[in-house]
Amino acid sequence: MGVVQRFLSIFKDSRECLDPLRFDDPVALRTNWTPVVHGGNNFCTHRLQLKSGLTSSSVTFRTTPAMVAFCLVFLVGGVGVAVSMLVMSAETAMAISPGILVALAVAGGGVLMLKRARAHEASFDRTSGQCRVRAKNYSISEVHALQLLRETVRGNDSNYHSYELNLVFRDGSRSNVTDHGALSAIRRDASALADYLQIPVWDAIDFRLPEHLRNGGADPKLDLLRNNLGL
Repeated sequence: MGVVQRFLSIFKDSRECLDPLRFDDPVALRTNWTPVVHGGNNFCTHRLQLKSGLTSSSVTFRTTPAMVAFCLVFLVGGVGVAVSMLVMSAETAMAISPGILVALAVAGGGVLMLKRARAHEASFDRTSGQCRVRAKNYSISEVHALQLLRETVRGNDSNYHSYELNLVFRDGSRSNVTDHGALSAIRRDASALADYLQIPVWDAIDFRLPEHLRNGGADPKLDLLRNNLGL
């Protein structure tokens, strides 16, 4: 039994449990700590870019070259296979293979992935007081904090961690800014965005969620505190 327990402990999440009270903010008690977006890539898909001018500055999250290249593999590969099959059919006078449709579908998937990545680019402009995230506009004054979370994504061959950067609004609601597998990059970008917006970062990556937060259940201690604070 001892050997089995030691073996199972290898896969046990040994991180400290997250207590939202550690952030010393009532909004942290009424926001959710589970991922906004499930899944995510195991490489960096978006990076922060700061544009500074004489009278204004802005922050954008742009699609990375790695993500563009990933999409182009499907696009170029699918088109290349489809063209090769067409040429082969013309040269041999054979009927066009149905495989061309599969190749074109792969190419179309690459286009859709790139289009989706572009649609997930975010922008923040202090001059206008507006930000655009996931094709929605928000007032920067309503953004209360940034939230960093970790999720274990289970793939067919292996598992990996995906990290999520979210906006937390004054009412506790959230919107996802980016979600990818590059830990150091997402932490640097979160820090730079927090400095730009002058708000805190609630970094929960190194913590595991207790059962009541993971399943959306109630925590009696937090409920009592919420009642006392009038939340």
